[in-house]
Amino acid sequence: MTQHKPQDHTANWHLETVLVHGGFRKRPNDAAGTPTIPPIYASTTYLYESVEELDKAFNGTTPDGDPAFVYARQGNRSANALEIALTQAEGGVGAVAFGSGMGAIHAALVAAGLGAGTKIVASKDLYGTTIGLLQKLFIPVSTQVVLADLCSPDAIALIRNEEPDVVYAETLSNPLVKLVDLDAISAVAKEVGAVSIVDSTFITPYLLRPIEHGFDLVVHSTTKYVSGHGDTTGGMVISARNALLDQVRTFSMLLGAMLSPFDAHLMLRGLRTLALRMERHCSNALQVARFLQQHPAIERVYYPGLPDHPQHDLASRLLDHELYGGLLAFELKAQSRAVVYRFMNSTQLCLPATTLGDVFSLLSYPPMSSHRTLSDAERKMLGINEGCVRLSVGIESVEDIMHDLDQALHSSSS
Repeated sequence: MTQHKPQDHTANWHLETVLVHGGFRKRPNDAAGTPTIPPIYASTTYLYESVEELDKAFNGTTPDGDPAFVYARQGNRSANALEIALTQAEGGVGAVAFGSGMGAIHAALVAAGLGAGTKIVASKDLYGTTIGLLQKLFIPVSTQVVLADLCSPDAIALIRNEEPDVVYAETLSNPLVKLVDLDAISAVAKEVGAVSIVDSTFITPYLLRPIEHGFDLVVHSTTKYVSGHGDTTGGMVISARNALLDQVRTFSMLLGAMLSPFDAHLMLRGLRTLALRMERHCSNALQVARFLQQHPAIERVYYPGLPDHPQHDLASRLLDHELYGGLLAFELKAQSRAVVYRFMNSTQLCLPATTLGDVFSLLSYPPMSSHRTLSDAERKMLGINEGCVRLSVGIESVEDIMHDLDQALHSSSS
């Protein structure tokens, strides 16, 4: 199914307006009194006036270019509303919704041509399950996977030398929030003829639109900041090129990784307040990072909004609104798993959970969660020590967040 292009009037809107009004309201055949919020279209299949009209609908679009729907695995109106909204927000030509972020990543890689006899250069700091996908599904079918430090100045020469078919990066690494120079990486990918993919889950289109920096495909786990309320799971691929978009949609149907209309409805609701939430997430995160940097129990804080972060200047160039994201990491001076566990068990407001991007402040211990399958030596090579804790800063009162962290740090060290 070819993605419906955003309406022309949205081109003059600011992003905050696009996020609030993105998606559709009035559809063909809607009755008078169109709802302001797109309904939940729970139907598995769709009827047409005749079999001839149904036959035309299988082509994916109506004569006027709007999406045509036949069967829910091929697309549904609720998911399509979210696709349109994120297409508008990211500045792409179209988007495809998925039931999870990993479903979106899998389809993006296959649509980019990754398979037997091909090569990918990917960031070594990728989300652990993404690395697992490359190692368990692609390497066994003779895909060459090169994991490299894409934050390094040597990354450009490495990509030129490897001449990969796909280059895969993340806007911010997990958990140490390292940035990739997206302009340089996308430029060298084009130079060698590679499809460039970036996972922008941690940043969101409010802070950065990777297509404007030359990337071909943008991936989101919409479970995180897009939804923002910890009550739904999904993913999205936004494309800068129609040919790639058609490939992504084809593989979404083959993989059966569709997004349910109920999840799509919740995500579209969350998207409406993304700008407001991200402003609060980022403001709180900067204050918490400064607080932790001065705390006697903390060895080091990783946050690109701090002037001493090695990529602060790059972050200031790439990210909009002078905001640096809602995610940070820190190391306890006591490099001990037992002390980390006592600290996390002592928090009263910050919740020990493995996700991020919710309205709640969430703590995660990478050696236990995202990097659990790696050895101690492998984690240390990535800079993840035993005292490392990731914090997704929520939208609560920042004073309450800092007080909770302070009392938990004192409790764990006593």
